[in-house]
Parts: sequence; structure tokens; C-alpha cells
Amino acid sequence: RRDGRIVAGGGIELFVAMARDGTEAQKENAAGTLANLAINDENSVAIAAADGIEVLVALARDGTERQKELAAGALSNMIEVASGTHEGVVEAGGVAVLSSLTQEAGASDLCKLVAAIALVHLACTRADLAAGDTCLSLLLSRLDQPEENGWRRDSINALLALATSSSACAEQWHRVGGVAALQALARETAEEGVERQAERCDEALVSLGVRRVRRRTAA
Repeated sequence: RRDGRIVAGGGIELFVAMARDGTEAQKENAAGTLANLAINDENSVAIAAADGIEVLVALARDGTERQKELAAGALSNMIEVASGTHEGVVEAGGVAVLSSLTQEAGASDLCKLVAAIALVHLACTRADLAAGDTCLSLLLSRLDQPEENGWRRDSINALLALATSSSACAEQWHRVGGVAALQALARETAEEGVERQAERCDEALVSLGVRRVRRRTAA
């Protein structure tokens, strides 16, 4: 596999260095490569060991629009697949940077979304880092849109993970319309025959203190 060759050949360290010290084009390319590599948990740990978290946080804060988007995506992937990276993200100031991106006027919609997904996954394991209303609202808005490159799926997974975690706040979910959205999603997926996801929605609703959605039964 190409990813395996990159890692074995010291590529992670090289791409971290390029994301820190390269030209603008090199920084963008390196951030994109790190984002792809970070889908794997072992790669994410290796990126963190190469001081990649600090570099990606700095790029998400100070880079161009595209660099910010890619760096936030890399951080989001790392946070999702490797809980061992969470402390490093917090210590590098990543929470403040990602939170700022969710509200930054110049940030792309995708940049805001990946930053929100990162913060939601982080909140799942850190009760002291509750995801704000903006994060939840960004992910919930994706449920009303057609699937595009897996972003609706990723938003659903992040929302369900948060709703069933100890960090979930039922009052917040009601306030931002999250409970109603989960109820609608449970009905939608049940009608489509996606039973496992419907069950996950029901589990999330019960965790938030809401009754399971009643299923329609055949006559």
C-alpha cells in the first residue's frame, strides 16, 4: 500500500516538516497528505509523535483558506480515530483554533464542518470540553442535505457518538433542535431499512432522556 510505503520511508516526518517550513503550495499538499494518512489510527499516533499536531494547529490558525481546511481535516481525522491524540490537541491550543474556525467568516463551509466534527469527537471523551451550540448546529444542518463525499455520514456518526456519551446535555440538544432531528433520522433510516442506524438513533434518544421512536408496523 502507498500509505505504508510513505510511513515506512519516513514520509510522515517529511510531510510534517513540509507543512511547517515549505512553500505555500507544499504546505497545502502536505496538509492534504497528512489528512489522508490520519484516517488510520497508527498513522495518527505517528503524526503526533512527529510533532504534527502543533504544526497542524498552527496551519489551521494561520494558513490560507485551503490550508486551514486541510489542516482542520487532518486534526479531525486524528481526533476521531486515535483518542491518544486528544491531550496533544488540547495542549497545542487546538480547541481554541477549531472553535474559531467554526465561526470564522472567511472559512469555507467544509472547513467549519470538519472543525465542528473534530470538536464533537473531542467532547465525547472530554466532559470538560463540551461542544458548543454552533458545533451541533453545523452538524445538524448537514442532515438536511444530500450525501456528498461521506460528510452527511460523518456528521451523523459524530452526533450519535456525542449523544450517547457522558458529555451529552439533553437541554442543549432540545435547544438546538437536535432531538427532533434524531427522531426524524430514526424514522427515515427505519423506513429505508437501515435498522442498525435506526437503533443507534433510538439509543441516542434514550441517552438524552427521550422515548424511542415508534415504528410503523405492517398491517
